[in-house]
Amino acid sequence: MRSPDHTRLSAQLPAVYQEDAVSFAQVDAYLGLADELSHAVVERLEDLLTGLGPDAVLRWPTDLPLDAGADALLDAYLGAYDDVAAWAGFVFPASWTRDEAGLGRRREFLARCARLWRRRGTPRGFLSWFCLYFGLPPAGAPYLLEHFTAPGPGLTGLPYTATLFVPGTPGFDTWARRAEAAGFVRRYAPAHVRVRVCFVDPDVFEDLAVLGSPPVLPEDPTASDVADYAAAVEQQQRDLNALLCSVVSVVSHESGVHIHECIDEGRSVDRLDVGLLPTEPDE
Repeated sequence: MRSPDHTRLSAQLPAVYQEDAVSFAQVDAYLGLADELSHAVVERLEDLLTGLGPDAVLRWPTDLPLDAGADALLDAYLGAYDDVAAWAGFVFPASWTRDEAGLGRRREFLARCARLWRRRGTPRGFLSWFCLYFGLPPAGAPYLLEHFTAPGPGLTGLPYTATLFVPGTPGFDTWARRAEAAGFVRRYAPAHVRVRVCFVDPDVFEDLAVLGSPPVLPEDPTASDVADYAAAVEQQQRDLNALLCSVVSVVSHESGVHIHECIDEGRSVDRLDVGLLPTEPDE
């Protein structure tokens, strides 16, 4: 049975409209045309509640024939999710496959989009959205280092800058995937913050986890505690600055961009001493 939440438009009119029964019947009939449209929207929303729930795959869309088949069922859910995402002004990226796995990711986004949008622009919200967008598990989450937390010379002296350390897992092997990650940062990072993206060896995160935990001063510190805390803060800043000034993106040889044949495979075409320009006029 449908929810009784829908109220006819004529019932919301002031009482003066109901003094003449004949006139009110005409107004009620006229507004009933809009009632049919709004009631259809309410029914659609109620259907979406079952379609977006954790057991949505166990339900059959009410407007889909029972003999439509699995492909039609998948298309119906994808179409419904596209419509709901449009209400939030979002278009699912092409990298989200249109299969059962992609359907699950879409459902998770729609269930979390309100929270993601409320927290966007914050470091925590940005990382949560990045992990959902690229399907990263909690253990594979990137590390966002805001440079103002590591004051010092060089790179960290620039205001409103940050570095996003992304673990170089197989999911980011291809150039297109890395370019998509960089594009994500440009689009969803705060406009006033300049963020660089570095794909690093996942082992580096063992050090980052330590560096990312700032020293803590005890509640009732002694003079020795204060001195130790100040020394720990200075050491952390030196480590962070050294890391920021030395880290580079790591791309495996197999995932690199190659021109024609790879030289490691015995390429027969001369490469000018592997990248060196010719030194003789006739070369």
